Amino acid sequence: MEKDRSPLAVTMTRRRFLALASAAVGGWARPAWAVGAQRSDHAPSLRVPRFTRNGAKVPIVIELAQPMTAAHHVTSVRVTNENDPISSKGTFHFTPANGRVYLAFQARMHEGSSEVTATAECNLHGPFSTSSPIEIPPGAGGCVAGGPPEAGRRPSGDDIRAPVIRIPELVAAGAIRRGQLIHVQVKMRHPNRTGLVFRDGKFVQESEPLHLDTLEVFHDAEPVSHFALTSALSDDPFFTFSLLARRGGRLHVVVTNSRGQRLDATHELHVA
Repeated sequence: MEKDRSPLAVTMTRRRFLALASAAVGGWARPAWAVGAQRSDHAPSLRVPRFTRNGAKVPIVIELAQPMTAAHHVTSVRVTNENDPISSKGTFHFTPANGRVYLAFQARMHEGSSEVTATAECNLHGPFSTSSPIEIPPGAGGCVAGGPPEAGRRPSGDDIRAPVIRIPELVAAGAIRRGQLIHVQVKMRHPNRTGLVFRDGKFVQESEPLHLDTLEVFHDAEPVSHFALTSALSDDPFFTFSLLARRGGRLHVVVTNSRGQRLDATHELHVA
């Protein structure tokens, strides 16, 4: 089969990814994405680019149609790529307070042809998986250390800033309705380093990894989500996830990194 060479398939810029993540309230442009087959409302819909020249920032989008109730809900989604030295891209835990499962983020992946797999765990029916192919050309993988520093980043690469919360529905409409499903965007300045180098045909741990370790979400004191992250996360992470706005209150996001540093952000939810 001939490769998809549309501009989006060839490269996924950060600006384009942010625009797509913001489009959670609308539709998605599907032609440039590999979309995993959906067997039921339990199987995750998985979107990754079929081809990308930037293995350091591979966009991943996961959705599930299954409603989230106390009696029947998705408890977690695990994202993997067995072709990579850091095969786990994260395990993302959800609760009925999320309303639905929607997740968008970026990860590092090794060069070559492989498959990304999302495995959703239902509290009643167990695991359901979906896989989608991806191809990254030689030299474009993002799992190893090295390379020139990003423009504007200190040479040490460890500049870190607190997360920022944005809610597209609030920006668009100026208000949030009670019972509305909203999409929370969290972005922050933080490097994520595997510490790996590829030497003599194998990956070698040359330096200590530096990465976000967890991201926790609370609505007042109620736990909403817990994301267990790995060094395969991209630099300067940007997450989008869903939340059911059942009431007003304080939305609180707490992130910790592999050095034990803790940063947080809050956003007051005013529900009409």
